[in-house]
Amino acid sequence: MKRIFLYAILGIVILGCNQQNNDLNVRIIHDDLCIFTNKAKDYGVDDFLVHIGKVDYSKEYKSEYEKSYDNTTLPVEEKNCVPIPLNKIEKNKAYIITLSTINQTFSSNICILDKNNIFIIKKVSAGKNSCN
Repeated sequence: MKRIFLYAILGIVILGCNQQNNDLNVRIIHDDLCIFTNKAKDYGVDDFLVHIGKVDYSKEYKSEYEKSYDNTTLPVEEKNCVPIPLNKIEKNKAYIITLSTINQTFSSNICILDKNNIFIIKKVSAGKNSCN
């Protein structure tokens, strides 16, 4: 539990201090969000934390889902993506999804739009907290 807390704090600090945050790619595959870095560099095996939270600038950040991965290949391609259950995300709400290692942070601000039971990922612009 301490390790998860440490990664969460580290990810937030890196997000706040790092002006060159890396984009995290997000796809929907079956009933999961599939996240990966899409970087040409193979980072190999690492420890990392994945967490998501609603974008709400009037409140302190609160992770609504998090999972730590120890000694796991960093997901650089869609074929080795890290799944996040789609049911962990409320539809039509803005979220930030973050993958943090000790050295790098990858993130994406998204909404999952529900169009007649077809789910669509919409990127949310930086500074925005809604899907509009």
